[in-house]
Amino acid sequence: MKSFKLFLLFTFSMFLFSCTDDSDPVQETKGDYESGYFITNEGPFQNGTGTITFVGDDGSVEQEVFKTVNGENLGNIVNSMYIDGDKAYIVVNNSGLIVVVNRNTMEKLAVIQGNGINNPRHFVVAEGRGFVSNWGDPQDPSDDFIAVVDLDVNEVLGTIPVGEGPERMLATSEGLFVALQGGYGHNNKVVIIDPASNQVVNTIEVGDVPNSLQADDEGNVWILCGGKPAWTGAETPGKLSRIRLSDLTTSFQQFETIEHPGLLSFDNGQLYYHMNGQVFRMNPGAADLPAEGIAGLEGFYYGMTVVNGEMYGTDAGDFASEGTVKVFNVNSGALLNTIDAGIIPGQVVLP
Repeated sequence: MKSFKLFLLFTFSMFLFSCTDDSDPVQETKGDYESGYFITNEGPFQNGTGTITFVGDDGSVEQEVFKTVNGENLGNIVNSMYIDGDKAYIVVNNSGLIVVVNRNTMEKLAVIQGNGINNPRHFVVAEGRGFVSNWGDPQDPSDDFIAVVDLDVNEVLGTIPVGEGPERMLATSEGLFVALQGGYGHNNKVVIIDPASNQVVNTIEVGDVPNSLQADDEGNVWILCGGKPAWTGAETPGKLSRIRLSDLTTSFQQFETIEHPGLLSFDNGQLYYHMNGQVFRMNPGAADLPAEGIAGLEGFYYGMTVVNGEMYGTDAGDFASEGTVKVFNVNSGALLNTIDAGIIPGQVVLP
């Protein structure tokens, strides 16, 4: 009987051990900012600092997360932010630098500055290197460039001269597309850079003032061009241009002269853009531009992105006090959330 009891005790112990076996280990969190998204806030135009707002998946909102973690300001003006894996690159325009952080903890890892960085605008990663669009001297239309960054040491390897006003960039299978918006002037081109050789391999004329670009699921790049505004004295219409990646052939659809669209997004097979206080949705295969905006999404947004059926629109308010971000369901037009942000919220950045 005693041996039988010992057998039962041994069997029960093995059962407990098997139940607590670490076959499904609990995943440790990488940091306080792992689950959620970020809002870049430009900050005051003339002085002060830009900030970063974090919105957690649980609905929590935390302001000035970079300063909270690092005990210092980012600088003036926070223009954009780009996430690549566990790192984020925060582009600070007037201060002429890119702050590299751990996107999960917001801990500062490095600062990319000098060595050609001058009036940086946007950052993107392609072929294992970073690319930064730079205006250079905004009064000089001939010195604009793309800076190439070694991501291992966070140093500039060199620069690629381009036309005036390089802004947003898009990495594709056929190269890095750069929209030349024009800086203080107005441009009408997209250049394609081979990221392996760091050379401009093609220049394509689109509409005036290309302000945003997106890739669809059919091998096309779409470039939304706002056109020259009325105050220039030479107002031109906006255009929605399409470049087919397979052969780089182009086509476009033209807006009315007084229409100046912006903030192009692509989500779930549909294009979205903002114009005259309305948000429009368009099937890429449609023959005509949409005549009506989406009901419920009306508003004058400073920034906008559509992701997974939800639209995030930033409202800068009076451009001097804290703004907000409104989140909508794009199908129903229902307002899902209004989030407090910093001064001049510009970009919603989702991992």
